[in-house]
Amino acid sequence: MLEGMEHDRDITAREETAHVLRDALAAADIKRLVRASREGDGDEVERIRQRYVDG
Repeated sequence: MLEGMEHDRDITAREETAHVLRDALAAADIKRLVRASREGDGDEVERIRQRYVDG
């Protein structure tokens, strides 16, 4: 029974880590998107958009 609880905690910790990493990557992309928009870099804007819209 305890092994199952440890396994559940391990999965929860990994899911939380993955969530934190996704949030950090999204924040970096937002900064890149703002910069690219200000600089008129349509190619970079499109690459970032495709990552979130197309998959």
